[in-house]
Order: sequence, then structure tokens, then C-alpha cells
Amino acid sequence: MRSRDIIGIALLVALLAMVAVEGYRYVRIYNDLAEGRDLLVGAGELMEQKGLDLGTEDLSEATQGFESARGKLAGASDALGSDPLVFAASGLPWIGGQADAAKDIAAIGVDASDMGVEAAAAVRTYQATRDAQGGTLSERVVPVLEAVEPNVAVIDEKLAAVQERRGHIADDGLLAPLSSAVDQLDDHIEELEARLVDYRRATAMAPKVLGYDGPQTYLVLAHDNTEILGTGGFILVYGFLTFDNGRLEQLSFDDVGSINPNWPPLTDGYIDPPRPLQTYLLHDWPMGLAEASWWPDFPTAAQNAIEIYHTNSGTQKPIDGVIGVNFLTLEKLLEVLGPMTVEEYDTTVTSQDVIEQTLIITHPQGTRPWETDRYDFVGYLAQDVIASTLTAGPSKWASMLSALRTVGQEKNLLLYHTDPAVQRLIADFGWDGGLEEVEGDYLMVVDSSLRSTKLNLVVEPRIDMDVSIDAQGNATNVVTVAYANDYSAWSEGKDPQLAGIVIGDGSLSLYGDYLRLLVPEDTSLTQVAEQGTPAGAEDTWSEGGKAILARFFLLPLDANKEIAFTYAVPSVADMGENFHEYHLFVQKQPGTRAIPLTITIHPPPGLKIVSTEVDGEQLEGNPNRIVTDLREDREVVIRYGPRR
Repeated sequence: MRSRDIIGIALLVALLAMVAVEGYRYVRIYNDLAEGRDLLVGAGELMEQKGLDLGTEDLSEATQGFESARGKLAGASDALGSDPLVFAASGLPWIGGQADAAKDIAAIGVDASDMGVEAAAAVRTYQATRDAQGGTLSERVVPVLEAVEPNVAVIDEKLAAVQERRGHIADDGLLAPLSSAVDQLDDHIEELEARLVDYRRATAMAPKVLGYDGPQTYLVLAHDNTEILGTGGFILVYGFLTFDNGRLEQLSFDDVGSINPNWPPLTDGYIDPPRPLQTYLLHDWPMGLAEASWWPDFPTAAQNAIEIYHTNSGTQKPIDGVIGVNFLTLEKLLEVLGPMTVEEYDTTVTSQDVIEQTLIITHPQGTRPWETDRYDFVGYLAQDVIASTLTAGPSKWASMLSALRTVGQEKNLLLYHTDPAVQRLIADFGWDGGLEEVEGDYLMVVDSSLRSTKLNLVVEPRIDMDVSIDAQGNATNVVTVAYANDYSAWSEGKDPQLAGIVIGDGSLSLYGDYLRLLVPEDTSLTQVAEQGTPAGAEDTWSEGGKAILARFFLLPLDANKEIAFTYAVPSVADMGENFHEYHLFVQKQPGTRAIPLTITIHPPPGLKIVSTEVDGEQLEGNPNRIVTDLREDREVVIRYGPRR
């Protein structure tokens, strides 16, 4: 064999050996990345499942998982960063993007592991503060937020580094494994950003609301959402709650009728009710605190409640804010607190029966309502639940904070403050119950029961919204609100007394609803139809930056009814150069459950939908029909463009 052939074979063998070594190296890098990812995900899921109540063993396991993940991911990151072939590949047109993305994702994994370790340290800090210090939940909220600040600062810093690296990664053209990793990364970044924002807002809001700058007294409104009104329902009882440095200094409730039973003769002035309230319910009676939740914008309702209280009572008691709660608030809090006995009535209620028990006790048989102190029970119950919530022991703090967050998101805990600066903090936190100011389209469906029945316990509404967008970005909307009053099916097996209470006496067994649609202010109403027959709107006006379209209707027992509004919203879509965007914000009415909601979007002829997002999450297949519910506010973004 010639020497040239021998040299060629030797070079080939050497090349194959180098490829084998490098191949083994890349397999190790891949395995380290995969193992690191699995460790990171596992530790994260453990922390998510147990939350602030992680036991010592679980907390150690999570910390160890994050630290092990960091070791694997840091090794893979260093190997990718120092590998000559990866360095050489970085200069190539397409494969370079893959190599750079892989390096960035590995480095992001290291930062994520560090954030996990810091999150576990924050839980330890919380638990140490909780266990070592005395005091109730309301007293310890601010100290706990302050104690975990150093941990949050580190997480904030690491998140900034992650966001910077994420900005280097191209969104298109990545291989499937890398693309999937980037999608998951974006979801986690968004979730962590939201949690950090909530923490910052809570840190700013809590001291102000809880009286760390001086005692704060709140007017508490207990809404009966079995008789729905704009911000939750008719107000059965009212109370006063005072915080001083987080301590609960005062909490008492009374029947709204007790403010001044002789009013109006003993007070100056007559408060005119809004026309629908006067026409369908109050007639010659003046506006009282019971009806103060008429306005769907809670800051407006709260301001009016303070004014009505001062007028009705003839006093100028200082009031720093207003808190709104309803039966759904009590249900959620009782899930954490467990069964609660109202000693004055020797009655125990649970989250499953609190509404029905309250209706039965507050409507005693054989008496006329005005001859009894029937709402005393509601006052005692509200006082017991709120006091138990605010003074909950350390073992219930985590679950109670979670419950409070839920009722706030679902608009069943509303908060208003007379100080505009504090009110802005509350609004940023999302607990103000104010009408949302948004770009694009907007809808809020508001029911008001004006026949003195409790049929909102029975009647089930459904909302269907059909949107047709034209080439200029204008929208024609048809909003159909369907109601089912299945009283007979509901009352089967129910306590006969309860079944009778729900419909009142025979003359009140019709459900009477004043239905309002709040839509963009420049809306033009085309038609209102009842059961498919054109009927016209009863009222249209503007309020709080929204146009209001309204109609009163009656619904017999065991009947269904549909009310459909057709209207036009000009220039509602964002007309981009390549793709157009349609934004829709649907706001939930406080005091309602998860009303079914269906939204159908029709883009202009010749264009197609290229992406569909609901609450920031992209839906697979980019559907034009969205089926969801109004457990909380919903935000929809539709992008559409040319068919290609």
C-alpha cells in the first residue's frame, strides 16, 4: 500500500474517532439539558402544588431539586459555550440560530434554577415570620411582605436577565424541541411577571388599606345576590370595620332599615332613585342604602352609598372607604374556615348551604317582614365570617390568602377608598370593581332584579356575542342574553319554605329584570328584539365612559326568554399594515357565578383569522368561535389577515 493511502486511512480513522468523541459529548450535553429541565419542572410543580404550606421535607426536596437542576444546566451551558463546533456553527445562516438558541435556553435554565432556590428561601422566610411572630392574618400581612423583599429582589434581578436572553432568541425558524421550549418559557415568564407585579402592588396597597398610616374605617355593604343589582345585589345589612396598624379595632353590622326607621321625616332632602328603580320597584319611596348597588361601577356605587348613609343617618361619621361582599364571598371564605355556628341563632352554616339557610332564617313563616328583626342573622353571620377571616391562625393563612385572591379576581370582594392615591393602588390590584377603560371593543351585561323575588338563585343566564368586522375595521355586534327560569326542576326536593321564599307571594312569581348592556361610548344601536320580535330599547344613555342599552322584561316560572341587541361600533379594529387586530374585553358583573359565554368572530370577506387569544393564551387551531364563561373578566384578541 502506498504511503498516501496509509495517510488517508489514518486521517479517516482520526476523523471518525473525533466525531464519535464529539457525538458522545453532545449526547451528554443533551442528557444534562433534559435531566436539568425535568428536575427544574419537578421542583417547580412541587412548590406550586403545596404553595406556602410546604412541609420541611417537601421544601428541602424542592430546594435540592432546583440545586441539582442548576448543576446539570450549568454544565450543559458551559459545554455549549466552550465547544468549538458550536462556536463555528454560530456563524452559519440557519444552524447558527439553532446553536445560539440552545445556548440561551441553557443559560436561562440556570437563572430559572436560581430563582427556584430563591423562591424556596422566600417560603422559608414566610414560614419563619409566620411562626415566630404573634398576631393575626391582617396584622402579619405587611411584616411578611417586608420579610420576603430580599428574596423577591433576587428573583426580580434573575427575571430581568432571563428576559434579556429571551430577547436574543428568534421567534421563527427554530427546530421543534427548541420552539416548544421557547413557548413554555414565554408562558412561565408571563406568569412570573404577573406574580411579581401582584407582589409589588400588594406591598404598596396593604399598608395604606390596613391602617399603617393611621386608623382606617370602612363602610361594609353585604349584598344579597339572590336579588341581583349592579355591583352584587340589594344590600341587606351594613357595617363598619376599622383597621389600625393591621389590627381589627371595630367590626359591627346592622340592618339597613335601622339607620333611621323614621326617615325621611327626620332628615333633610329626598334622594331621587334612578328612573328604572322608581318605575319598577320603589315607586313613591326614596332611594335608600339598600339600593346603593344599582350602579355597576363600584367606585360610583360606593361614593353614593357614603352619601346615602350620611343623609339617612343624619350624621357625618368619617368613612375612609367601602367594602362590598356578597353570598359568594361567604361561600368561598367558609370553604377555608369550615362550618360556622352563629351562636345568637344556634345555627351552623357551611359553604354549601349558607345561602339557603340565610333565606330561611331571614324569612320566618307566619310573620310580616317589617315586624321582625329578620336581617339580624345576616349581620351576625357577616361579622363572624369577616372576623374569623381577618383573625385566622397561621395554619390557615396560605389558603385564606388564596381564597381572598380568588374572590377579588371574581369580583366578589370589592374595595373603594376615598383617597385617590390609595384608590389608584386598589385599581391596579384589580379589586376596585370599576368599569374598565380599554382599547377596542367592550361588553358588560348587567342584570337588576326589580320584582322583590329571590329568583336569581334559580334563573340561569347565557351570553352569546356575534361580531362581524368589515374591511374598514368597524364591527356589527349581536349580543343575545338568554334566560332559563327552571323553577319547578330547581325546587324538587327543596325545603318547601325555601321554595316559597324564592318566588315571594303569588303576585311576585314573575322574574322581572332590568337588563343593561354597557358598550363603547360611540356605539350606535340598531335593534333590540325579544324572543326574535323587534321590541326597541327602553333606555339608552351614557355613563362612566360607556353607552348603556337597556330593556326591562318579565320571565314567568318554567319559561325561557332571549333578548338580543344589535349595534355598531366604529373603528374598533386596529388596522395594521400586514395583519389587523380586534380586541374585546368582557367584564363580569359582581355577584354572578360563571355565566356561560360564547363569542363568534367573523373577519371581513377574503381575510382569515391567523391567531386567537383568550386571556393571553393562544388557542390551538385559531378558532373564530370561543366558548368560555364569565367566572372572571375575559379578554379576547383576534388577529386576521389575507388568505395565502
